[in-house]
Amino acid sequence: MLGDKFCERRDGMQKDTKKHIYDTFIELLAQKSFDKITVRDIVETCGINRNTFYYYYCDIYDLLEEVFKKELNILTESHKTGASWVTAFIKIANTAYSHKKIINNICSSRSYDYLENYMHRACKEILIEVVKREAEGMDIPEEDIDFIATYHLYALVGVISEWFRTGMREDPIHFASQLWLVLDSIKLALRKSRKRRLNRIENGNFD
Repeated sequence: MLGDKFCERRDGMQKDTKKHIYDTFIELLAQKSFDKITVRDIVETCGINRNTFYYYYCDIYDLLEEVFKKELNILTESHKTGASWVTAFIKIANTAYSHKKIINNICSSRSYDYLENYMHRACKEILIEVVKREAEGMDIPEEDIDFIATYHLYALVGVISEWFRTGMREDPIHFASQLWLVLDSIKLALRKSRKRRLNRIENGNFD
């Protein structure tokens, strides 16, 4: 019993320390570029030693990675619970918009590629599901579904990146509403894929 309580207390302290490190990093990101933040800055602000920091994180890039995971998981989790991808993206856009300084300080650093990579990972699975949902009953080849999803993935991430890099001038709701145009282009691509397949069948090409 006493051992269990001790473990619970220890786990709680560890979670509090990790959260303190995370929150401190977020505060520093709101003040200056990621490239100018050091582990020393974090531990001195937190009032901990370097060994404590490295107990939770391999390095500062590991911490940055966790920030991306936490924020972009909103997108994937919203999708899993049945929310439309546009609705999920509005949540992400609003979150990003409310943290303009942080986004700007990541964009102005050499580590912006990390953010783009995570956007690709978060959006790819969702876009494939979107394309598959739109393709139901159309008998579209998997190769075409993957290509259409990949094409729109790069377009979507490119648009988001541009929005970030230009200081998110557009209102999040207005910006997110433009995604309907992307959805329409997905439908058009699927119709073209189906038409091409039917033409092949009519011409005796069943491959």
